[in-house]
Amino acid sequence: MISLFTGTLLLLSAVSITLNVVLLLYSRRVLVRVFNASEELSSLFTRMDAYKEHLESVYEMPVFYGDTTLKSLLDHSSDMIDNLKRYEDVYSFTQPDLLEQLATATEEMEGSDEEETPQERQ
Repeated sequence: MISLFTGTLLLLSAVSITLNVVLLLYSRRVLVRVFNASEELSSLFTRMDAYKEHLESVYEMPVFYGDTTLKSLLDHSSDMIDNLKRYEDVYSFTQPDLLEQLATATEEMEGSDEEETPQERQ
């Protein structure tokens, strides 16, 4: 027969293995949620930045330049983006260089706006 000490060790080992499996499954579930939240926040931040850029381009049009409503929307967009930047640690989990990518894309857009098209030259 199995001694009391051996039986106790087997029982403790079974409990330990069970707890480890449960903790492993729980950890995986939490990591999947964090990863999904990070992806969603990254997408949201990218969309907000694109919205701000679009709003700035509309505000700079001669027809709308100086419009107080558009200026308020532009300021609100900037405030929202600043608030999202506070959560950089969350979305940088999946895309650590997102802010650098957005800055590069903005610079490229500004550079392409400055170039004249062949139709404008005529």
